[in-house]
Amino acid sequence: MRNTILILLLLMFLPVSVSAQFYTITRDSEILPTERRKESYNRAAKDVTEGKKNKMMVKDTLIVGPDNQKKLENISRNSDRKASLKTELQKKTDDITKSENHLPELTIPNLYKEIIRNGILYPKIVLAQAILETGWFRSSVCRNKHNLFGLTNPRTGKYYEFNHWTESVRAYYTKVQYKYKGGNYLLWLYEIGYAEDPRYVYEIIKILKSSFN
Repeated sequence: MRNTILILLLLMFLPVSVSAQFYTITRDSEILPTERRKESYNRAAKDVTEGKKNKMMVKDTLIVGPDNQKKLENISRNSDRKASLKTELQKKTDDITKSENHLPELTIPNLYKEIIRNGILYPKIVLAQAILETGWFRSSVCRNKHNLFGLTNPRTGKYYEFNHWTESVRAYYTKVQYKYKGGNYLLWLYEIGYAEDPRYVYEIIKILKSSFN
């Protein structure tokens, strides 16, 4: 009888125990793995983020080895050379501009100084020639070609063209007066046939008397 009662009591409590145990198992199996998955996902996301950061840092970081060092030095040298050449070119351009801007204006005093500066003999006679040839600096050959002495190219018969009138003064010496070996200069100009006008020498004398006395 006692055994029967014990069996009945065990049967009554067994479902409750089994149910509790099943509930515990179900709770552990459903909730705990979910939390673990969340932690795993978070850890994986963190690893991926840190991995991208590391890759970006590696990409942005230049590893300077012997070859890279040489390349960097060559690039630096080339940049310095380019900068130096640019500076030198700019300086030369500035010098040319300055020299052009400081070229003397065509006036009687400036022309006379330029004639003397070039070591030309008989500067007053040569100055009178320039006045006669250009009509007191009004001729088109003077204004357009900067040619003060009517100098022509013997091969083409055309007037020489100069960048500035000072070049014309120098050309007078290198193309005309270098041939002079002494004697009366006015007579020498006549003998070499400097001008076609037979009264050329007389016209020069007239300018000398009227302008320089």
